Amino acid sequence: MLEHLVLIRWKEGVDRQSQDAVLRSLLALRDKIPGIVKYELGHNVSERAQGYHAAITSTFVDAAALAAYGPHPEHQRVSAKLRDLSDSILVVDFAPLPA
Repeated sequence: MLEHLVLIRWKEGVDRQSQDAVLRSLLALRDKIPGIVKYELGHNVSERAQGYHAAITSTFVDAAALAAYGPHPEHQRVSAKLRDLSDSILVVDFAPLPA
């Protein structure tokens, strides 16, 4: 399993309705792209986020599924919208340590 973490900082003036619309589009990817085990996202509720406003966390069955996710046409379509609304996007991919 691999984890894919994305932090989003919205551009100044992007309204909540636009934020929610792109986040819902991202959430819909879990049913459109194979290899996604779990997909969760939401708005930040912490003072510790260093300016990031939203987060996405997704779990993929393996490295091949994560590699296929990035160039998938549905992901590319939604990512373009996200980039238009975002000032900064931070991505971390990691393999969880065994228990």
